[in-house]
Amino acid sequence: MNSKQERDNLFSETLIVILIAAAVFLPYIISGIVLISLAIYIILKRQTRKLILIHEGSKVLLLFCAFAFFVGAIYKNWIGLAVAFGFTLAFVLGLYLRSVMTRNLFERVLTMICVLSLMGTVYALVEKFVFPYFGMGNGDNRASAMFFYPNYFGNIISIVIIICAYKVLTRQGKKWFYYIIAFMNVISLYLCESMFAWVEIFLGVAVLLFLLDMHRLLAIWLLMATVASFVIIVLDVNIIPRLSQAEVTTEIRFKIWDFAIKQIKEAPLFGHGFMSFLYTDTEQQLGFLVPHSHNIILELLLDFGIVGTVLFLWYFVKYYITLIKTHLSQDKTWITSLIFAISAAAMVHGLVDLTLMWIQTLPLFLFILAGLGAYEKTSPTKLR
Repeated sequence: MNSKQERDNLFSETLIVILIAAAVFLPYIISGIVLISLAIYIILKRQTRKLILIHEGSKVLLLFCAFAFFVGAIYKNWIGLAVAFGFTLAFVLGLYLRSVMTRNLFERVLTMICVLSLMGTVYALVEKFVFPYFGMGNGDNRASAMFFYPNYFGNIISIVIIICAYKVLTRQGKKWFYYIIAFMNVISLYLCESMFAWVEIFLGVAVLLFLLDMHRLLAIWLLMATVASFVIIVLDVNIIPRLSQAEVTTEIRFKIWDFAIKQIKEAPLFGHGFMSFLYTDTEQQLGFLVPHSHNIILELLLDFGIVGTVLFLWYFVKYYITLIKTHLSQDKTWITSLIFAISAAAMVHGLVDLTLMWIQTLPLFLFILAGLGAYEKTSPTKLR
């Protein structure tokens, strides 16, 4: 391959990475169209297609996608089939991103993500204060911006704030720049009123401080969290929106989880495909319609049983083993620290909700995971 072809390939790879990240911050319908188009392009083009299945465990992940289609088709779970299609394309994007990622590109796109997040704040302010004046809005007084649902917006916000903390702690760029972006996203967080996003941010920043060996700052961070907890719980100061509803929300979650466990026992091996909850009698049993189980482990077992869950987790077990080895063997482990931080935040949130199961939140999370590719030699055109 001559130097011109290498430059063209590098430009093409960079452009696709930028488009994937930027599409996350478009209105969700447009975002879906752009991301689906990019995934199909990657599949159809031979040069990009060959980069999808080069990672350990990725073929098993492809097998899981085929399994999801098969199970959904057997039970005529048409919504599940549509979700399986979108899920497959999302992982095409994630695997491709991992193959072409470089450290410089990853850091630059992270900065771009921070800037683009300001669009969410502007949209949320308009949604909260302008739309109601014209009789518009969803009526629940919670902003969702361009992300369809407030908790999806909260997930995006928490990731961006953790990225801002990462940039400040690793001294990349002007601190004031990331402080402003973080502050604007805190405004967004208050407007979307996503309770658990606060937990995501606390945990993500704590993991960052620990892995970056900033133990004094970690102690201060934990002290601040302790003081905030005292103010909220003991002094009963309403710092976090909707926290007064936490008890009711928890009771509902327990009812949903109990019902999910009963449904898992009916099909323990293979499940019924994505979005199985929509094909149960939740409305009759619980008194309201539930789209999912609000727990990532229960959802996997409910949708795919033991067999499908093992197939799904196979890739991620391999991924995180590689991530741990990379973190322990590399001298400069900024990126792996960020991946661990956002992964920990996502895992904990996944115990009470499924905010990653959306056309914008999942690609953004997979972009973060693709940062591991910056340490891997997977593309002949990659510059290191």
